[in-house]
Amino acid sequence: MTASAAISGGRLRLPATIGVWPLLLALAVLLFLPAAAIIANSFTEPQNAGFSNFSRILSDPTFGRFAYNTVRIAVVVSFFTGLIGYFYAYAIYRSGPAGRSFLMTCALLPLWTSLLVRSFAWTVILRDTGIVNWLLMWVGIVDEPIGMLRTSFAVTVGMIQILLPFTILPIFASMTKFDTTLLLAARSLGASPRRSFWLVFFPATQVGLVAGLMLVFVLSLGYYITPVLLGGPRDQPVAVLIDAQVTTQLDWGAAGAMSAIVTAAVLLMLAAGWRAINKIFLV
Repeated sequence: MTASAAISGGRLRLPATIGVWPLLLALAVLLFLPAAAIIANSFTEPQNAGFSNFSRILSDPTFGRFAYNTVRIAVVVSFFTGLIGYFYAYAIYRSGPAGRSFLMTCALLPLWTSLLVRSFAWTVILRDTGIVNWLLMWVGIVDEPIGMLRTSFAVTVGMIQILLPFTILPIFASMTKFDTTLLLAARSLGASPRRSFWLVFFPATQVGLVAGLMLVFVLSLGYYITPVLLGGPRDQPVAVLIDAQVTTQLDWGAAGAMSAIVTAAVLLMLAAGWRAINKIFLV
């Protein structure tokens, strides 16, 4: 299906290719049905619970604190991945074939390694006897190791490194579709290279940046392993609280209510982001 067929009147249409629907069916069976079963527990555990689990969770300051941690980390990680990812994608875009292949391989390399391995590697790098503290003391910047593990800094750095490819790829894709004659036209009208970049190139490639930010933000909301391994008590997300309700408290109703709230928040943000992309970039 071509791009012109996918976009009609400024709005994306549902895929018409028959081969897509088996994948969507598998996604519904493997993902949506289990999620629906978990969320259903919020209304049925304990028996005839109704909305009591939701009122209990929303009035619990513990849930509010964990929700704040989740959103705070997601916002910070999204900001820095967008900032780093845009200029890294621009470096790929401006490089020659050899440099482009090398930079793209470096960007994709984290995706070829297990999430658990990547997160655990950061515990080795950032610990008191790790390479970062060793370099700081060797250069003479500090006299004793800096405690970086179990901090927001460690969680942020680890998640940025893991999620960076999810911003680089959509941004680079939008850059490859850019019409370079627009830059030549801007230069012929007297615009400097810097003004041409910010007034012509950057607005034309914002759709990739917005898509990457949305993807990273949504993925950050559901992170579990990295904050557990790298963060302290003040950096734990809602996923940790949901896990505790299931494995420790055996409170499936509360876990289901938390899952439902997080799912609703994610769907609302995706809908808002999708509407913004359609309104700003496709109209």
